[in-house]
Amino acid sequence: MKLEMLLVAVDFSEVSAAVYEAAAALAVGLGAKVVVVNVTEPQVDYAGLSAPHAYAIADEEIRRMTEARLNVAREFFEARHLTVFVEHQWGQVVSSILERVKKWDAGIVLVGSHGHGAVYNLLVGSVAAGLIRHSTVPVLVVPDLRANREAASKESPGVQKT
Repeated sequence: MKLEMLLVAVDFSEVSAAVYEAAAALAVGLGAKVVVVNVTEPQVDYAGLSAPHAYAIADEEIRRMTEARLNVAREFFEARHLTVFVEHQWGQVVSSILERVKKWDAGIVLVGSHGHGAVYNLLVGSVAAGLIRHSTVPVLVVPDLRANREAASKESPGVQKT
C-alpha cells in the first residue's frame, strides 16, 4: 500500500479541524504529502425561480470563500513543515473525491464524520459511508468529538455535587 500522499476531504465544518490534526499527525509519521480537497455540489435552479445572473454571483462567492478556506488549510500544514496541495472541485461529492484519489495517487482518504443519525443518513446520505463503500484505498473517518460529547451528556444524567 502506497502512503506517500494523503487525501484530506473537507467541507469546512467544525469537524474539519480534527481532520486536519489527524492528517498532519499521520503525514508527519509517514513522511507523506497532503492534498486537501473540497467539493462543492452545483446549485440547482428550481423551475427558474432565480434570476440567471444570481448563480454566477453565488458561484463566484463560493469560489472566493473556498479559496480563502483552502489557504487556511495550506497554512496549517505548511506550519507543520508538510508538503501540501489544495484543490476545489465542483461536482457530486463522493465521485469527485474518488476521482481526486486517482488523480493524486493517494494511498488513504481522511474525512470527517458529523455524527448524524440513521434517519438523516437514510434520507440524505453520508459522504463517509459513500467513500467507504466505493473507495479503492483505505478511508479514515475522523469523528466529531464535540458532537459525541454533546450526545453523551444528553444520554447520561449529570453528577451533582452536594
